[in-house]
Amino acid sequence: MSGPSEFAQCDALFKELKNPYYIRDQVNLTQTTGWVDAWTSQPSAYAVAASNAGDVVAAVNFARENNLRLVVKGGGHSYLGTSNAPDSLLIWTRHLDEITLHDTFTPEGCEADLAPQPAVTVGAGAIWMHTYNEVTTKGGRYVQGGGCGTVGVAGLVQGGGFGTYSKQFGLAGASLLEAEIVTADGVVRIANACREPDLFWALKGGGGGTFGVVTRLTLKTWQLPDSFGIVATTIQAQSESAFRGLLERFVAFYAEKLCTPHWGELAKLLPSNELQVGMNFQGLDKAEASEIWKPFLSWVAATDGLTMTSPMVLAGPGRYRWEADALERLAPRSVLHDDRPGASPENFFWAANLAEAGHYIHGFNSLWLPANLLKPAMQATLADALMDASREWAIELHFQKGLAGAPKKVIAAAIETPMNPAVTESFALAIIASEEPPAYAGLFHHMPRFDDARRDAAAIARATEKLSRVAPDGGAYLAESSYFQANWQNAYWGANYPRLLTTKQRYDPNGLFFVRHGVGSEGWSDDGLTRLT
Repeated sequence: MSGPSEFAQCDALFKELKNPYYIRDQVNLTQTTGWVDAWTSQPSAYAVAASNAGDVVAAVNFARENNLRLVVKGGGHSYLGTSNAPDSLLIWTRHLDEITLHDTFTPEGCEADLAPQPAVTVGAGAIWMHTYNEVTTKGGRYVQGGGCGTVGVAGLVQGGGFGTYSKQFGLAGASLLEAEIVTADGVVRIANACREPDLFWALKGGGGGTFGVVTRLTLKTWQLPDSFGIVATTIQAQSESAFRGLLERFVAFYAEKLCTPHWGELAKLLPSNELQVGMNFQGLDKAEASEIWKPFLSWVAATDGLTMTSPMVLAGPGRYRWEADALERLAPRSVLHDDRPGASPENFFWAANLAEAGHYIHGFNSLWLPANLLKPAMQATLADALMDASREWAIELHFQKGLAGAPKKVIAAAIETPMNPAVTESFALAIIASEEPPAYAGLFHHMPRFDDARRDAAAIARATEKLSRVAPDGGAYLAESSYFQANWQNAYWGANYPRLLTTKQRYDPNGLFFVRHGVGSEGWSDDGLTRLT
């Protein structure tokens, strides 16, 4: 029987599981502890803590020669559980975290074809918060990355990820200029537009850990916007009819004023008839953002049956966007810090992301909402679908995860990635999900709430079904989707899947790199241990 000291140690561990920097530094942990009836975090039997590409080559060769199940982990953010597997050899890229800025960069072998441009080279183990600090706070430039700052750079790029300002700067994968990758034959390759172009294309959204082990990436950097900001408020409707009217008005307002390169982030629709707004902007000052929102907020204030918290509009210089001290002055309580003794002051994260640190998932679905739903004739239909779905579960609309409203160059660059082309024709990604604090099956005092989880999962499924009626072919976002995703090849990549599969077969013909619901995985059992075809 466990004694008091064991319980105290366990409680101390679970406290640290709410610190994403602690999780990042543990070879045996992932940022998600599991998913009900899907997977549970289980450490690999052995791990290679790679410090250079040579270590990765040695690990890949050893796994291939000994027919071992292989797993790759960098930041450890994987809702779908692909950063861990029992009975496997783990290649841990955490310590490959160098970040180097370039005033000019030309991909290797492209000197005659491409002009030099500003860029940043990032090791596969680096995270976005540290990268933003180097590129923006210190360097005065912008790089397109993820909204959650503790996500790994390599994983997000390979997953085709989005950031807060994707409608202006595009997919993270579209900013990739070059990658160093160790393929299944143990060869270190440079992939860019001129060398290994098919592999390069696959790395811009075909999924991490599938085509090899990326050891470093070079990404385009952009001129930094003069200002960043946020508009936030919560609107409570006193009845379902008032909420339905609010949704239709908000849809019309978004279509007219916010579906532009300036705006991103989200609105949340709750079954309690509450609309929570947290919209981020770039390239506008506080007065300009306030003027854009004035008609909608005035309508809310004048409408019976609606009450609203005092709207908050904040804006600050672009260079302060990821600077902890400035953020704490401009937006108190918006950031949290790595609380371990001696931790770097650069180790901070958004307070809004605290819930997902070490979380245990009950259910998680996503679907892209096509931009034609914003046409005046379709706005009532969209509002009806949002209303019906929100009766079952909360609906989050992530507007930056659909590229409708983006500049033509951003759309064109996204089309040149493997991502499902639906993303270029959608105005938002709808996310319907539920989670609980860190939990492990079989661990006393920290068991998952299985009954609640399954009840939540059923409600999430009902909400998704209702919303999918207006987006039947929308597809889903690979990094944020269901473990049980149906027709996943088409949902994630659409018409691009056959080319991805051909590339996979060329560079990894024996399936050394297995990722469940990754390219080529249909030929294997779910655990990646048995070949089916």
